[in-house]
This record gives sequence, structure tokens and C-alpha cells, in this order.
Amino acid sequence: MASNQRTTIYVTRHGLSEHNLHIQVFMGRSPDARLLPEGREQARRLAHRLGRMGTLQRIVCSSLPRTLETGEVIRAELGVEGVHLEGDDAFWELSKGTWEGTMPRSELPAEIQRALDADPFGFRYPAGESYRDVTQRVGPAFERWVAASAGMRLLFVLHGDVIRALLYHVLHFSPEKIGDFVTDPCTLTELQWHDGRYHLVRFNDGSHLCG
Repeated sequence: MASNQRTTIYVTRHGLSEHNLHIQVFMGRSPDARLLPEGREQARRLAHRLGRMGTLQRIVCSSLPRTLETGEVIRAELGVEGVHLEGDDAFWELSKGTWEGTMPRSELPAEIQRALDADPFGFRYPAGESYRDVTQRVGPAFERWVAASAGMRLLFVLHGDVIRALLYHVLHFSPEKIGDFVTDPCTLTELQWHDGRYHLVRFNDGSHLCG
């Protein structure tokens, strides 16, 4: 990113959705999953917090329904003219391929579990993706949006595995740590771009969801 303008980047995971009710199996993209009422309330609470933090100028979402719905609830709740909401296919969730909605997490064959544990970043799901694959599509898309939003405040509404890949892209932590960066629905992660690099300000902050 060439600009030296300070840019504030908020990142959140979509609100609680039907997808999140089936944690006993690998879910992946789940393109038909929609927000639950609790997820919409989480998005409203996040919007109230963002409204107190400054004027948001752009919302960029994965183009899957649950992320777009979350972004739309946030934009409506902010009630601010001129907040652009954009969908981008590059931010779709990591594909679990033939495992999506079918493979129980507790029934992985031992040799596959060993392969996943040995290389969590490079392990590619059958007919699906690895975190390495996701990083390769998410990183350039993220940089394009941030460059186009220099000096602004923008929000990315993404998926849990995509947020992991994005943080790997900007923070350059060891790839075996990819699984450590867990985010909950509608929590707030904040990055600042200035002085030629990204700075992590807060991670998975859900204080607005309490009470």
C-alpha cells in the first residue's frame, strides 16, 4: 500500500447465523446460511459502538448472504448518509470442499488429523482450499480496498477463517499459529495503517455485546 495516510480498518465476523448451529461438522462456506435474530441484534450493537468511534465511510463484505446481511444491518443502524456497502467474492469463507456439512469433526481418520495438525496452514480440504489458498486471494483484495480507502474509516464484514488469513497477511505471524486467532460473531478487531505498516489496535473485542 503506497499511501502514508492514516487509515482505520475495522474487521468483524458476521453475526450468529444458521451456519453456527452445526459446529459438530465442518461447515465452510454454507452459502444458504442466514442470520439468526440474535445475529441481527449483535450487528445492531456493533453498529452502536462503531457510531461512537467516528464516521464510517465504507463497508466491505464477503458477498455470501450472512455477511451481506450483517453489513446491511450495521449500515441501517448507523443511519449515516453516504456509507457505501460493497460485496466482494474474494472474501468468501474457506471452502471445506466435500466435507462441508457432512464430515463430523469427531470422526476424522487418524492420518488426516495428523496431516491437519502437522500443517494447519497448508492442509487443503478435499476439493476445497487451504489457509494458504485463502490468504492468496484475500491479501490482494484487502490491499486494493484499503488503498482505495486511504484516510478513511472502513469496516470489513468477513468469516472466521478469512479473518485468520487476513491477520496472517498483515501481521506475518508463524503459519502454524493460524488456528490461534479465533473471532466470535460481531466482535471488533481494529487495524491502523500508518508509518508504512499495519498496527493491531484491538482483537476480538466483544465488550459491546455484554449486558
